[in-house]
Formats: sequence, structure tokens, C-alpha cells
Amino acid sequence: MGEWLEEAVAAFCARCVPEARVNAELIMAHILRTGRNEVRLNSQRRLTPIQSSLFQRLVGLRGRRIPLAYVLGCQPFMDLNIEVDDSVLIPRPETEELTLEAAELFTTRKQEALEILEIGTGSGCVSIALSRLLPNAVIEATDISPAALVLARKNAGICGRSPYIWFNEQDLFSPWPQKNIDLVISNPPYIPTPDLELLEAEVRKEPFLALDGGADGLAAIRAIIKEAPNVLKPTGALVLEIGSNQESAVKSLLAQRGFLKPLIRKDLQDRDRIVIAKMID
Repeated sequence: MGEWLEEAVAAFCARCVPEARVNAELIMAHILRTGRNEVRLNSQRRLTPIQSSLFQRLVGLRGRRIPLAYVLGCQPFMDLNIEVDDSVLIPRPETEELTLEAAELFTTRKQEALEILEIGTGSGCVSIALSRLLPNAVIEATDISPAALVLARKNAGICGRSPYIWFNEQDLFSPWPQKNIDLVISNPPYIPTPDLELLEAEVRKEPFLALDGGADGLAAIRAIIKEAPNVLKPTGALVLEIGSNQESAVKSLLAQRGFLKPLIRKDLQDRDRIVIAKMID
């Protein structure tokens, strides 16, 4: 096994794959259905022909700068293992923080039948995690991508949350149906179109629909802020993930729609990342 790992590391380095050794060890762990530490401690283990063939194939995919999560077909998210493919954005730590911040707003109301609307659900990770944190909530999760919705429904079933989440195909730029919601939450596309070509090779393999925020990065955010007051209860909250340099612009958009004193939370890298807004203090 050690020789296979060294060959993979060399191949990754030649192709400028970030964290070459980590990637090689994680692929090996995935094939052997074990942990990365076990891989590191058992380098003398022999692979079966099937295992070695699969390892070579996955290393080849990663060498083409296909994201590791797509190569493995899954990505950890909080305490969940979310299936992913190239129809959805790969869940990230910042979005875990988004989910936790939203759940924190309702810590005293966990047993209530809260009504939640997620815009742009992708893999379904946010709605599924919220459904576990707020077990009596009724959640509608929307996306414009039929392929993403298929995967999100599958993930909800795997995680045992299908009865609590309604997945619905909807374009966020179209008028939203009237509702009476406690929480609107979204990790919308917020990268300015001119910046997309500057992204890492792996990120450019993710769906542009989930990345492209328009000329200024605010197209989706602007649309959500416009429609959110029409569906929120007076005491409801809007929680968004935003770009690290979008705080001022987002605050201005919120003020125009009557939201009061939005809170900005920083991510683990100390960058502005999450906005929490209400119509009533």
C-alpha cells in the first residue's frame, strides 16, 4: 500500500494538486473503508487487484483536479455524511456555521413546528442539518436544478429526514408564493462573474449556477432580500451566507427592505460571512 500512496503523491505533486499526501491517504481510506490514521499506520498492507484498480482510477480523477468530494462521492457536513456530485456545490465549513447560527436563533423554540424556507438547497445539507437540530420544524427546500433536488431528496432519505422536508423546484428570481415563515435561510451564489475565472481549478469544477452571483456578486442576494419580507412572519429571520467584502452592500439592501440592524458573524478565518436580519428587534 505504501508504494501506491507514494506514486499517488508524486502524481498529485506533478499536477499541482493541493495537499497531495492528504488527498492520497483519504482516497486510500475511502477504498479500504477505514480511517486516514489506519492508512498511515498500516503502510505494509497489500491491496487486492480490485482495490488497486479502484485506487488508480480515483487518483486519476483527482489528478485532473476534480474535487476530492466528487471523487469520493461524499462530503462530511456537521455530523452528517452528505452525498455529492457535480450537480451541487460541495458543503463547506462556512455553511456549517450558517446552519448553526440559524438554529441558535430558535434554541428556546426547538419543540415548536417552525416553518423554514431554504433557497438554493443544493445537496440538501443545510435543510437536513436544520431538521435534526430543530426536529419539529417543517422545511421547504427549493432549488432551480432538478438534478440537485434528486440528490437532496436522496440525502434526506439516507439521513432519515424525508418526512420533514419538502423539496421544490423554484427559481429564486421569480416571484415567491405568499407564505408565513419563521426562517428564510440561504447560501446563495455570491461570487462576481469576473472573479469566477480566478477560482482554483477544483472550484471551477463546481456548478457555476451555485457560484455565479452576477456582475457584482449580489444578484441572488438582492433577489432574496427583495422577496423575503413577503414570506416572513413579523418576528421571522433572514439568515444569509455572503462574500467577505459584501457587508456594506448587503446592509444597504436590507435597510431598503425594512430590516433592522442586521448582525454580521465572522467565519473561522475571521472574515465577514453570515448576516442575520429581522424586521423587528
